[in-house]
Amino acid sequence: MKKITLVALVFGAFLASCSDNGKQVEASDAVAVETVQTEKTVEYKTIKNGSYLDWRASHLGGAQPRFGKMYVQTANILVNNGQVSNATILVDMNTMTVESFGDDKESATKLAGHLLSPDLFNTETYPTSKFELTSIGEGAGEYTSSITGNLTILDVTKNITFDANVSVSDNEVSIMSEDFAITRQDWGIIYHTEGDEGVSSDYVIANDIGFTINVTLTK
Repeated sequence: MKKITLVALVFGAFLASCSDNGKQVEASDAVAVETVQTEKTVEYKTIKNGSYLDWRASHLGGAQPRFGKMYVQTANILVNNGQVSNATILVDMNTMTVESFGDDKESATKLAGHLLSPDLFNTETYPTSKFELTSIGEGAGEYTSSITGNLTILDVTKNITFDANVSVSDNEVSIMSEDFAITRQDWGIIYHTEGDEGVSSDYVIANDIGFTINVTLTK
């Protein structure tokens, strides 16, 4: 009986760490950023074609999955002794695309408009989101690095950690993250949350929003 209970607890903990939109990451208070820059620091700031962020969301229980891309407005990565020490990525939220409707362009356009509206990302007031590296360490499994940084969405900044493959060469730096998910309420995105009075369960949006970073910079 004890063995069964232990297995159930471990399995439950595993499920709690995952979501329909990526590995769930915890949000904590933002931390100070320390810039490491010397005469030998190498700066990468030209965004290579093909750089983007995937986004994923769904209704309650993973129903009606929605997904698309967003694109980087500006970015800057500092490398010291062959290692990334600082990184800032500014995302243009108005570049958000919807790819989950196939050839149904009307539905895609309608959802994109709603995502950009004050109900959700409110891009008229907050046209960009930002990720700023605060520390980088050794990764686990298939990933080379564990990345920690401040994520700003709307007017809220929280610190998160996720795994990624980080590659540094003389000509470019690339960051390819795992699929990770944040809890949207932590950033004040509360539209159609479970338990909202008068909102049918068919219209409740899942708490998690997933992202994947795929960015390459050159000098």
